Amino acid sequence: MIVRCAATFTSDLPDDQIEDESEWGDFIQYGGKSVIEAIADILTRLGCVIEPPEHAFEHGWDMHATYGKRRLWCQVTLMGEYLFLFEDNTFFNSFRKRPHPDYVDILVRLAQELSLDPRFHDVLWFNKEGVMRKGVAGSEEPVSAD
Repeated sequence: MIVRCAATFTSDLPDDQIEDESEWGDFIQYGGKSVIEAIADILTRLGCVIEPPEHAFEHGWDMHATYGKRRLWCQVTLMGEYLFLFEDNTFFNSFRKRPHPDYVDILVRLAQELSLDPRFHDVLWFNKEGVMRKGVAGSEEPVSAD
């Protein structure tokens, strides 16, 4: 089984990036808050318990969620398009050779919801090593057979 925990996409949601008025245009708030809030709403509908998103500065926005006994971590970063990471951060996950079935379940369901949501476009899934690398083709599905 191939599990891809990273995605790229575009969105009609506001990027909500705030720059100061200085000559250098430093960022006060990095973009992606509205996107991670929309993803939080989707995950809540899918049965996750969500902690409020946190500003992660140049990394965008982070959020923790719980699905069953799985502790999940999400990050949305605006880099021209959005980069989304969705990982199982449950302690015992690091000892498993395969992803936990509950993580795979919520990942597949989230991907389906993103593909149906008119606010998200061109969603492509990657493994962490392949995302944002030139020449690596993404998949429309986060999980596939070997």
